[in-house]
Amino acid sequence: MELDEMKSLWADLSLQVEKQDKIHKELLMEITKQKFRNKLNSIRIPEILGSMVCVGYAMYLLARFADFELWYNQVFALVTIFIMIALPVASLTAIKGMRNLRLDKESPATILNKFTKSKIRFWNVQRYGMIFGAIVMLTLIPPLAELNGSGEMISNPVFWLIYIPAGLVFMYLFSRWALKKYKGVIDSSERMLRDIE
Repeated sequence: MELDEMKSLWADLSLQVEKQDKIHKELLMEITKQKFRNKLNSIRIPEILGSMVCVGYAMYLLARFADFELWYNQVFALVTIFIMIALPVASLTAIKGMRNLRLDKESPATILNKFTKSKIRFWNVQRYGMIFGAIVMLTLIPPLAELNGSGEMISNPVFWLIYIPAGLVFMYLFSRWALKKYKGVIDSSERMLRDIE
């Protein structure tokens, strides 16, 4: 075999190896993108379901708004409607920011930077969600009691001294549990992005 033939064979072999390497990298990127989106779906799906419940309650209160006779129940209903629509929109927007990263189009450093910003936005929304969730719990009960004709329930001091604090404690514990699960998912997603480098 002559030197020119060997050079030609070596160049062909190098070209094939480069093509295979490129295909391998593209396949790995596609698998990583799919795993990344699936992981974030474990946050997105519960948030979508919770959003549907919130919007359902907001629409119920809006549809029955004319039935409120007490002015403060109208105010409570408006506050509740606003929070029950604004929080899900903010939460789903923050999740969308994390999920819609262009893993195959941008550099790993840019992807991590964008993910970090989206992650911070998501955690801020979740923290505000805990606070506003407690407010909704307090502003939702009087209007619902009026609509259901059980106004004597909220005039009972036992209700405000036992049931409301117990509800707030339950809500706090449930929120902490959910946020712990979310943190695990987000941390593993971030590790996945770091492995791209």
